[in-house]
Amino acid sequence: MNHITSPPELMSTATVSQKAMHPLIKLQSFDGTESLDTFLTKFQHMGSYLSWDDEDMLYHLCASLEGAAGQVLWDIGPRATPADIVCLLQTRFRTQLQAERFKAELRARRRTPGESLQHLYQDVCRLVTLAYPSAEALLVTHIGKEALNDSKLQLEVMKQEPQNVEAALSHAIK
Repeated sequence: MNHITSPPELMSTATVSQKAMHPLIKLQSFDGTESLDTFLTKFQHMGSYLSWDDEDMLYHLCASLEGAAGQVLWDIGPRATPADIVCLLQTRFRTQLQAERFKAELRARRRTPGESLQHLYQDVCRLVTLAYPSAEALLVTHIGKEALNDSKLQLEVMKQEPQNVEAALSHAIK
C-alpha cells in the first residue's frame, strides 16, 4: 500500500494560511469605462473577506487594472502603495467626473425594438446610479418612464402613477 506523505511543514495546521481556506474568487477587471466606485467597493469587500494584507491588495489591484485604468500603473511609479493607486484612479475615473457622460447616455437611452422591459429597467437604473449617485427614487421612475420609447405604453404606465421604477416596470409588463 503506497502512502504519499507531505513534508512535515506542509502537514502542520499552523502553517496553513487562512487565505488558502477561502474559495477561489476572481476580481473583475477595471478598464475605466464602468463605475470606479462599484469596482473599489467589490475590491475592498474581497480584500476584507480574504484577509489581504497591503502586499496582496497591491498585487490584486494591479492585476485587475486594464486599458486606460492600467495606464495608471505606468504613471504612478514602482514604489506605489494601494492607497496611491486608488487615489490616482479616483482622480481619473471617479463617477463624479464622468457624471456628465452618464447623464448624456441617460438622456439618449430609449427602448430599442425587441428589447425586454427588464433589460431597459436594469440599464436605466445603472445609468441613473452613475449619473446621479444620490438620486431619489422619483428621479429614477421619471427617467425610466421616458426611456420606454413607446408613447402608448408610456401613457398607460403614467396613468397608473407608479411610486417607483419597480412599480413602473410592473405596470409596463402587465
